[in-house]
Amino acid sequence: MPLVPEPFSRVTISRQSLFLRNTSVAKIWAEFCPNLNIPQYRESLSKEKQEELDKRASTLRKRAISNHYFASSEFFWEVSAWNDVFGLLYDDERFRMDKRPYEFLDVDKAGNKTVKKRITDATIGLRSYDDFFLQRGYICNAPDCKDDHATMQPDKRLSDHDLRSMMCDPECGRILDGTWGKTELLFPFAVYEAKKRATNYGQAEDQIYHACRTYLAMLDDLARNPDNVAEYQTEESSKYQLFAFTSCGSYWQVFMAWNMLHDCMVETIWEGDVKEFSRAFDLICIVDQIQEYAVHHHRPFVMKHLEAWHTRHQKMIQAAKGAIRETNATTAYMDMSEDDSDKVDSNPLDGGNTSLDPHPDSDVKDFDVNNVDRFEQLVYLDYSEPAEWFLLKLRTDITRRDMSNETRRRNRSLREAARASEAAKQTAKTLARGRPRKNKVTKSTKSPKQGRPRGRPPKAKVTRNGNTST
Repeated sequence: MPLVPEPFSRVTISRQSLFLRNTSVAKIWAEFCPNLNIPQYRESLSKEKQEELDKRASTLRKRAISNHYFASSEFFWEVSAWNDVFGLLYDDERFRMDKRPYEFLDVDKAGNKTVKKRITDATIGLRSYDDFFLQRGYICNAPDCKDDHATMQPDKRLSDHDLRSMMCDPECGRILDGTWGKTELLFPFAVYEAKKRATNYGQAEDQIYHACRTYLAMLDDLARNPDNVAEYQTEESSKYQLFAFTSCGSYWQVFMAWNMLHDCMVETIWEGDVKEFSRAFDLICIVDQIQEYAVHHHRPFVMKHLEAWHTRHQKMIQAAKGAIRETNATTAYMDMSEDDSDKVDSNPLDGGNTSLDPHPDSDVKDFDVNNVDRFEQLVYLDYSEPAEWFLLKLRTDITRRDMSNETRRRNRSLREAARASEAAKQTAKTLARGRPRKNKVTKSTKSPKQGRPRGRPPKAKVTRNGNTST
């Protein structure tokens, strides 16, 4: 039965171990809790390890003081955390650390399901292996190394190809990575959120709480029985947990999350300012213990519970193989001509040809099923329905794309209307250059008036007679 990780509906927050100085709730309910008695933990280490921890704590303290003095950006605080706090986890080839978004299922009041995204500053989980690493194995490059590298070896249960095939199987589609459809960072066991100032502390906590609810839901789905998801695989399957870190400047907090009575329980187990050497040393020791937990508890827990899901997926593949063989045999029998059909003897006691092959004497070799497992998996996945998580993500992407296109069309129409209105205003305000034109007025033709014309009358010509003398 496919599962889509829906975050835990509720989160319960506890600060009992910090405020009341009582026994941590995590020590009572959780499978593992770091030893917060740091002097006691230090005594159990070798002298070389103690010197290494002192050096790392001193580096963390100096970097925190420098970042605080120069008012460094949030990005610089993140870089310092990656190098000085999570450096060993980052270099460990069994794990993968990245800043990447995680997706989750959100159901509104109307019951509509959508896929949403959030991102934390760092996510730490298991890594997958391709065929090259599975065949080569882990190789230690240290010449004088005497450590046991049994836990460093790649495991077939973390095969990238098998995980992708299982994830796309509609009968047992599993979300393995925070980013749906990916298999690079599997089942995180720690998350980290950084802020520059303490004023954003509440925002950092909210982000961490939501990430814990989502990633714990992934682990809960993994621990379920593939044949009946209403129950866990074993009695110990419900004891999974997650760690979280927040840093607001130089002030750090460590959280621990686990499933308690079907709720996400998050407890603050440690806090302190790493500008002080003792607090920096405490944080380094806690991170190292969490790394040991990931190696000896979390990684085996994930691989053990993946076995049941791989088994169910292989059952689906075997059923698909049988269907493919039956279809091929039926097709070959129907394609035989009448002459070839005579070669098929229905009575095997007569020594005739009992196979459905119309050309038994040909040089074609037998069909090797083992060499085409991946091909049959592809055929099975091609003819089956998509996994539930894929359909949800596809519908969400289509809805989001339609909303974006509708928003673009509306904004385009608003911009065009604004341009037209602005152009009309500019035309009304702007006058043409030069002397304005005179308005042409058409004069009407009047009929000539009767009577004396206007103006001074012309002079009359008078002829003067000359005087005669006698």
